[in-house]
Amino acid sequence: MNWFSTAADLCIKGGFFMIPLFIVALTALVLIIERLIYLRENRIDGDKFQFELRTALKDDDLDQAVVLGARTKGVIGRVIEEGLMRVKAGETDIEAATEKAILTEMMSMEKSRGWMVTLSQVAPLLGILGTVWGLVVAFIAIEQTASTDPRYLAGGIYQALITTVAGLLIAIPIIIVQEHVRKETNHILSWLDLYLAEIKEWMARRNATAEVPRDVKG
Repeated sequence: MNWFSTAADLCIKGGFFMIPLFIVALTALVLIIERLIYLRENRIDGDKFQFELRTALKDDDLDQAVVLGARTKGVIGRVIEEGLMRVKAGETDIEAATEKAILTEMMSMEKSRGWMVTLSQVAPLLGILGTVWGLVVAFIAIEQTASTDPRYLAGGIYQALITTVAGLLIAIPIIIVQEHVRKETNHILSWLDLYLAEIKEWMARRNATAEVPRDVKG
């Protein structure tokens, strides 16, 4: 527990600015947990889903494709189910059929990422502000006491630098998680684009087949 008491002592010596830094860290932790849970809920076996979707479409089994979307968790399942249900109801454009669902899901994807970016920028700025404030206080104290002892100045400076260290320690993990969330989100959207392309190709083949009898009759 020695490291814990040392960390607690440093936080106390960091002064008032450690309070907003703690609030930023706590808020960031909540957002990180929320985003990681969101990504976990959207994790699927992309290759397996593509195979099952392609098989259902190849057999022209639209009902089975709808069921596949319904039983698939997350963004992909909801968008595919919504799109295929509208296709089943007569929609002829899969992009139009899924536009509203995709916009809704994009809002859900982006709702916490903006705050994570803000917190990753605010944390080091608060740390620097705390350091500058600490240095000002230290030099004022030196001026008032007329002390020439370098140890007194060093003590004031190291206490002031604690907030900068704290700000960086908070910002770095946020930036790493933020980049991970961005990559995973793009990965989900890439899979979704691929599945929608599969459906679009199937609809084009189906429409082409449906137009053949008309041409023959003409």
